[in-house]
Amino acid sequence: MSPTRVLRMLPLLLLLPLLSGCGRSSSGEALMTQAGQYAAKGQTKAAVIQLKNVLQQTPSNGQARLLLGQLYLDAGDVLSADKELRRALELGVDRGRVLPLLGKALLLQGQHQKLLDNIPADERQPQLQALRAHALLGLGRSDEGRAAFERILNRDPEHPAALLGQARIALSEGRHDDALVLIQRALAGHPDDVDALRLKGDLLRLQSKNADALLAYRQVLKLHPTQMQAHVDIASLHIQAGKLDEARKELSIARQVSPNNLMLIYTQSLLDFRERKLDAAQDNLLLVLRAAPDHLPSNLLMGAVLRSKGLYTQAQLHLRKFLESNPGHAYASKLLASALVNTGAGDQALALVQPLFDAHREDLEMMSLAGEIHLRLGRYPQAAEFFERASKLAPQATMLHAALAMSHIGMGDNERAIAELEHATSLDVKSSRAGMLLVLSHLRGKQYGKALETVKRMEAQQQPNPLVQNLKGGVLLMNRDNAAARASFERALALDPLYLPALDNLTQMDLKDQKPEAARRRLEAALARDNGNTDIMTALANLALTRKQPAVARTWLERAAQEKPDELAPSMRLANYYASSNEPAKALALAQKLQASNPDSPEVVALVATLQTRSGNGDAALDSWSRLAVLQPDAPEIQLRIAQARLAAHDDQGAMQALDKALALKLDHPQTQAALVRMLVAQRAYAKARQAARGFQQARADAPLGYKLEADVLMAQRQTEPALVLYQKAFDMQPSGGLLIPLHGALVQAGKSREAGSRMRKWLDLHPDDQVTRIYHASSLMAEQDYSASMAQFEQLLKQAPEQVIALNNMAWLCQQRNDPRALDYAERAYRLAPASAAVLDTLGWILAEQGKLQRALPLLKQAAALSPANSDIRYHLGVALDKSGDKRGARDQLEPLLTAKDFGRRDAVKALLAH
Repeated sequence: MSPTRVLRMLPLLLLLPLLSGCGRSSSGEALMTQAGQYAAKGQTKAAVIQLKNVLQQTPSNGQARLLLGQLYLDAGDVLSADKELRRALELGVDRGRVLPLLGKALLLQGQHQKLLDNIPADERQPQLQALRAHALLGLGRSDEGRAAFERILNRDPEHPAALLGQARIALSEGRHDDALVLIQRALAGHPDDVDALRLKGDLLRLQSKNADALLAYRQVLKLHPTQMQAHVDIASLHIQAGKLDEARKELSIARQVSPNNLMLIYTQSLLDFRERKLDAAQDNLLLVLRAAPDHLPSNLLMGAVLRSKGLYTQAQLHLRKFLESNPGHAYASKLLASALVNTGAGDQALALVQPLFDAHREDLEMMSLAGEIHLRLGRYPQAAEFFERASKLAPQATMLHAALAMSHIGMGDNERAIAELEHATSLDVKSSRAGMLLVLSHLRGKQYGKALETVKRMEAQQQPNPLVQNLKGGVLLMNRDNAAARASFERALALDPLYLPALDNLTQMDLKDQKPEAARRRLEAALARDNGNTDIMTALANLALTRKQPAVARTWLERAAQEKPDELAPSMRLANYYASSNEPAKALALAQKLQASNPDSPEVVALVATLQTRSGNGDAALDSWSRLAVLQPDAPEIQLRIAQARLAAHDDQGAMQALDKALALKLDHPQTQAALVRMLVAQRAYAKARQAARGFQQARADAPLGYKLEADVLMAQRQTEPALVLYQKAFDMQPSGGLLIPLHGALVQAGKSREAGSRMRKWLDLHPDDQVTRIYHASSLMAEQDYSASMAQFEQLLKQAPEQVIALNNMAWLCQQRNDPRALDYAERAYRLAPASAAVLDTLGWILAEQGKLQRALPLLKQAAALSPANSDIRYHLGVALDKSGDKRGARDQLEPLLTAKDFGRRDAVKALLAH
């Protein structure tokens, strides 16, 4: 046995004779002695077993707890060490012996604040002071940590832990040579100090001196053969060098010593990530983070894994946690910015990484990311600038030239864009993506011949590729050569019978040719090759919906969800189908089931919240929106939904707080500004509302919304003329039906109905497909009792959209007013499309009642009244129908309250009914 090993175990051996007077049995003493002997020989597992045997006999044996905690700590099982050491403290073991070990366990867990809370600031104990100083470094309080280390070294210039602390500070400041000198000083006095040897290895690895780093880690194993952490360090070194097989061997050795060690599991996750085993990496990291949620390296790696899996919102949570303690960390910042860009938060991504641009001009990944962010934000000149920088760093990178081309397309420089794309394809003739972008650029410029030449060149230069054949089919369609296009799509399927884009294109061609059965047979034949393919099942469902076969669509969607119960997408599609089919209860039940297995999925939580809102369960919806705000803390849209939920609960103060949060996230968020103004108007706080609208005008001088909002405030105060000026200004800035509607209403209120009508007709003549504005115009004509003109507008709308429920329902009402026999047909069509709409139920029920068909009318009118109990017109219709049926008491119950109802204009008719 080496002298250093004897010295290391000496405290353990000296403790054994002292234990005889502690009231334990002779068998317990023997077990303790054996545990010490095993530990001295480096047989950690055997020592642990014996100590557990002691504790089985006497659970209150504090010394056994202490020794077990030390062995766990040496083996790297810091969670078990933490547990045993705290139990030793509770049992009254000398704090001077326990606290240094407990402090180290907390430090290894990254529990820096907990260390400061648990370890006292006693300058007479430099070992504890050093632990506290290391914790201060971990919390980013470098100046305090530095001062603490200096105080220790003033008393003991060669204190190893303080020297290593100063070395860590030097490393963080990039002073690698100074750090190495400090580490060597620590090792000079304590050559077997594991922490010093590990830090030396880490520093050498950082300097890419992998052979020397390996020697440092091997030295740890020479001194302590069972030191599991050294194997993990060596594995990490091999992973960094790309020697993945050797890394796997080292982890296998470490696993034999301590299979549940968190650092071992973390490093296995790192290996999984390098091997693109993303699910395995995520599963292992979950084990680490459940035990140690604040382990920052695991949070960083989890962010990288989730980003690679496309789970961008979940990735953001872990990356933000890492960056809170490591602000400005380049790799983490790039990962988070990329995740933000992919969730549409380009502004936040740019704010995060922009301060890093100057210091990372030679970082290819950073320059490429900067280009991508600017491209997504529509800042094409800036995007081109960064892509130019990146392409100079990697002139042979095909996709950088392709990205640069996209920037030039955004600037309208199609000629330069095509030149870059042609250069990209010349660098890599096998690059399908660059070639595809070149083809699309030609198509955008309506250069169909050049697009066909390019795709034929791709076809000749590359191996048979379904993507190229599908692209060629699309180009041939643009060239109106349908037969050749179909042949190309079919060749794509010959290469890959399950290639979904080609299947979709052939389906669309079949539908256009009125051959839906051919499309169905083709999709079912593809499914027969892979009967578990949920994408094809979804395609069959979409085909059924196109063919007005909702029952068939439901069957396919349900089969897809059953086929892949662990995959989120099929079940989400089914839940959304239920929701769109007026089955909110079924949709909510499925969504809540999904939430139980996917509690951190923003997509699922958002669906649950939406369905709860729709079902009128305000408290539950508010809880769900609040949970979503935790998952997506930077989304103003969610705070807006919280505000709406609080308003529905009559919590005006809470709603205002949520709106303030939304505006703090994005001051010029249009929907939030509009909600804020509406809320202030509802509170009659007109001055504040107008101030808010003008604030938005200043923030977004190019946006018409601010002027429209100010006009809304003025209209609420009946200041029609100044409101008209602002509505007109907003409309002139950005003419749209949405801005014409309030302008029309203001003109009518100002007594300028003729001008209002003229402007509306002119707009619809120029924009015949603007269905929303046409519905508004037709409805306003109906309100003015110009029934002929209103019917003409609704009829035109139904030619464009035969299933427009509002148009069908209003046409039914208008026909009924004019004794037009088409009334019932329109009402029945509306009912088939919206059987849960109170307005539709009322219209159909009233028409049937007036025709004397009371047996069918009454259930419809009762359902309408249940759905909309405050609607006086519906209650009147139900009362009249009940009276006709002979149910006088039921009629009276419905009609009497109407005599005192506000805004009900048929009191005389009610009085007449009640009188007979």
